[in-house]
Amino acid sequence: MTQLHLVGGFLGSGKTTAIAEAARQLLARGIRVGVVTNDQGKYLVDTAFFALQDVPAVEVSGGCFCCGYDDFVERLSELRASAQPQVIFAESVGSCADIVATVVKPLLELRSIDLPPSSLSVFADARLLLRRLQGQPLPFSDDVVYVFDQQLAEAGLVVANKIDLLASEQHATLAGLMATDSVLADKRTRLQDSTSPESVATWLQTIESEGLALAAAPLDIDYSRYGAGEVRLAWLDQIVDITVAQGPVRQAVDEALSRIITALRKATPAIAHLKFVISGIDGEAKISVTSADTGDSWRTGLPPLVGDTARLLINARVELPAETVERVIAASFAGVEADIRVVMSNAFHPAMPSPTLRL
Repeated sequence: MTQLHLVGGFLGSGKTTAIAEAARQLLARGIRVGVVTNDQGKYLVDTAFFALQDVPAVEVSGGCFCCGYDDFVERLSELRASAQPQVIFAESVGSCADIVATVVKPLLELRSIDLPPSSLSVFADARLLLRRLQGQPLPFSDDVVYVFDQQLAEAGLVVANKIDLLASEQHATLAGLMATDSVLADKRTRLQDSTSPESVATWLQTIESEGLALAAAPLDIDYSRYGAGEVRLAWLDQIVDITVAQGPVRQAVDEALSRIITALRKATPAIAHLKFVISGIDGEAKISVTSADTGDSWRTGLPPLVGDTARLLINARVELPAETVERVIAASFAGVEADIRVVMSNAFHPAMPSPTLRL
């Protein structure tokens, strides 16, 4: 029987990193793995990232699982036919909530595909979650924070991820706040560092062995507020080729990313997630930046890029007007000493959520 593990949670919470490490461990045990990625856009960094890991992946693009439920079921069938996975991870877009009523219950009750979900984990960046539980403001509007809160409210298993980015003394503080919070106290919770194989192994063991980790009931969710939160976020997807007269191209890519990250940070503190897949003749790499990240630690992820050409796949999810995000990134490229060719660009705001089913 194929296991289907649903993974939700806010943008930039480290879902993809956790799934990639879990997949690596399962493959090492001889277990076939597949992944379903999901996004409001159509050019997904996450799908490209799993391809780099040699993990079979299909995608539901142009909307969340709940609004594209039929497409989700089709992609699951496609993945099962092509890769025969024994374990499937389905990662919902980070602006999605209400998964229990619109995805889990239809899968369990309607059996449109013989693949009942085994678990639902909801991830949150431990830094944002700590601030929220301490009553400190998050760098997003109230409607976007409402989405963050609703994701946690429907979780059966809450994963406070990226604890390696908190001070060690803050771990106990966060665990204590989660244990006494009115929403989280009755849920299974865990602190996790998804860059640690041991930490991910514990999460994997939990979802494999402890049965269906779901909230007791669907959310009592205000769809007007939920939709307003989604609509406030701009989505930008770009494919860009960078070429220099004399290699290596690494310096030009470094400068381009630095200019983009700096400019967006100046424009807004509300960077939900900024992702790059960088490809050159000598390899590929993924770099991620969120509102909780500061400084330039992202530079450690740059590949060598010894050739004279590199390709960037950019996914930006930012609380700004879409045209502003596109303009900021275009201006950032204008200052780079290289030949910049935009192969594809699409900037937009998601439509209001309209689930296919809600049980």
